[in-house]
Amino acid sequence: MRRSLILPIIFLIGLVLGAAAALSVPGLARPYLPEILAGKRVTIEGEVARKQREPNRLLLKVHTAQGDLLAAFTKKVADIDLLVEPGDVVTLDAAGYAPFLEGPAIALVRHREERPATAPAPPQ
Repeated sequence: MRRSLILPIIFLIGLVLGAAAALSVPGLARPYLPEILAGKRVTIEGEVARKQREPNRLLLKVHTAQGDLLAAFTKKVADIDLLVEPGDVVTLDAAGYAPFLEGPAIALVRHREERPATAPAPPQ
């Protein structure tokens, strides 16, 4: 009798520990979870108003339809700094809109079209 109860109990403990780990580590587990467990994500699109680089982090001030937000990045700081410039339109993937976002995923960056201030004169 005891031996037949041990395996189901171990299975249930493993199931509970796995679910707890998946919920406590959402950034790592989110791609592998069904949407109902992973939680809803929203995309936030806005124009980068200002960029500030610090030694271990990058701050982006973004104007969105919901209002301004400050996105702080501590991973891939050099890569994001090289990719994003003020005036670019960025699409951020976050759990929801908040004035302060820590490490949101960047889904898309559209660079502004840079046109010369004056058109070159045609050759005569």
